[in-house]
Amino acid sequence: MASTTATPRAPLPLGFGAMLRAARVNAGLSARALGRAVGRTHAWVRDLEGAVRPPSVTMADRVSRVLGLDPWADAVLRSVAVDDAELRSRHAQPQRRVNTPAPY
Repeated sequence: MASTTATPRAPLPLGFGAMLRAARVNAGLSARALGRAVGRTHAWVRDLEGAVRPPSVTMADRVSRVLGLDPWADAVLRSVAVDDAELRSRHAQPQRRVNTPAPY
């Protein structure tokens, strides 16, 4: 089994997703509209609001600008953001499907 060099991420802060969803709703945007505005899909927005994955630094900047986050919410969003290069390296690693037998 191949090992990965990526370090595990800390869980996102409690209430992180709810904070972002409230900011999106207050901005009058649907998940689809926010996704379009930042160059992602509504599924990406759903995952972000569900605290499934952190944003990259670039995406945190885009989300903050589009939503017009206050300084506190902006700081929380940026505090969980992951370096863009680290995310690219994680996406580049091959993912093995659970039901696929390991090659010999």
